[in-house]
Amino acid sequence: MVGESSSLKVGQQCLAIGNPFGFDHTLTVGVISGLDRDIFSKTGVTIGGGIQTDAAINPGNSGGPLLNSKGSLIGINAAIFTQTGTSAGVGFAIPSSTVRRIVPQLIQFGKVVRAGLNVDIAPDLIANQLNVRNGALVLQVPKNSLAAKVGLNPTKRGFAGNIVLGDIIIAVDNKPVKSKAELLKVLDEYNVGDKVMFLIQRGDEKMELPLVLEEQSS
Repeated sequence: MVGESSSLKVGQQCLAIGNPFGFDHTLTVGVISGLDRDIFSKTGVTIGGGIQTDAAINPGNSGGPLLNSKGSLIGINAAIFTQTGTSAGVGFAIPSSTVRRIVPQLIQFGKVVRAGLNVDIAPDLIANQLNVRNGALVLQVPKNSLAAKVGLNPTKRGFAGNIVLGDIIIAVDNKPVKSKAELLKVLDEYNVGDKVMFLIQRGDEKMELPLVLEEQSS
């Protein structure tokens, strides 16, 4: 049975099942120690709404269920925060609300279909080097993308060889965006074909651009 991760409370008991270090069907018990955490994947995708737990999660637990005290699925164990490679009491699970959304896509398409702009956004380190402290800086905009058709501006070099900053996305449908990670997290709430209003900073001006989201290429 799939439970509702949206109703979880900090301090609530939870159980993690997995195969840590090859020991199959291992059960560990803990509590929900945090909610709405960001889980950063190796592919660069930020998964929002993560569940933090102190139930022991080790290599081999990933992909196993996180259950509530009634045995209902509330998340899928995904990651740990550790400096040793073993549990330090800080584990993370993808919430069941996200699981409900992506499993039908995996069954139908064999992959997760993510909505996006299909433009290059500057990594936060590069954005900081270019003195962009707030928002997601657009680096490149493919000519055939919907973003190009509505006039989203890329970063480019000026005649003197200087860098001319592209548009900086600072909000999506009135939801503030402070970084590339936050932009990806917000866009993950939408579906392909959704029309979204982007608030951008272009030089000294702020303007709104309505954009239809495409399937994000890998």
